[in-house]
Amino acid sequence: MKKSILFLIFAFVFSAANAQLFSFGIKGGVNDNSNGKMRDVSGFSDDIEVKSDSESGYHFGVFGEINLPIWLYIRPELNYTHTESSYKVDGYKHTLEMNKIDVPVLLGLQVLRWGRIFAGPSFSYIMDSELSDSPAFDDVKTRKSDDYGVNGQIGIGVEILKKFGADLRYEVGFSDTEATFEGDPSGSSQNGVVRIDTDPEQVILSFYYKF
Repeated sequence: MKKSILFLIFAFVFSAANAQLFSFGIKGGVNDNSNGKMRDVSGFSDDIEVKSDSESGYHFGVFGEINLPIWLYIRPELNYTHTESSYKVDGYKHTLEMNKIDVPVLLGLQVLRWGRIFAGPSFSYIMDSELSDSPAFDDVKTRKSDDYGVNGQIGIGVEILKKFGADLRYEVGFSDTEATFEGDPSGSSQNGVVRIDTDPEQVILSFYYKF
């Protein structure tokens, strides 16, 4: 009987300790993203270099959180991310859409129990990238796209009742990733090629719930 009681007490304490050390949850939100330049355009009369304009996207995923001593924690995440950015060529707008799997691994510090600051790398797998058609560049097809990228994130957050939270983070690309697209420049009946630097620069707003 005593052994059974001791076992139950030990199981309860162990479960409670695990609950304090590790938690997990779901998250989602919006991102304002821009990428690098569109460049090396063949098939046009002149080669061009066009900066990206930012566009809105979204993300959702899951995360775990491991509590460490001195109010520190490690937070790995697994997110599906959709980003958009745009380029204006000859007065026409092209939109670059990308779908990615992002895996941030963040080291954070809890501040005053409800506040947080954090930073860390984010590893990306680029599933697909598409560039929209326009009268300046028709029938666009993806010729080649880099699959993997490494980015960095830094941010701040707040947490309410240890269940609900929100964070705002800035992400910038560290690796040289690009996508190459092929199309018909201005109905010229010959293929032209554009290359786009797909390293992101974005502001991410997320909301999450811990179980």
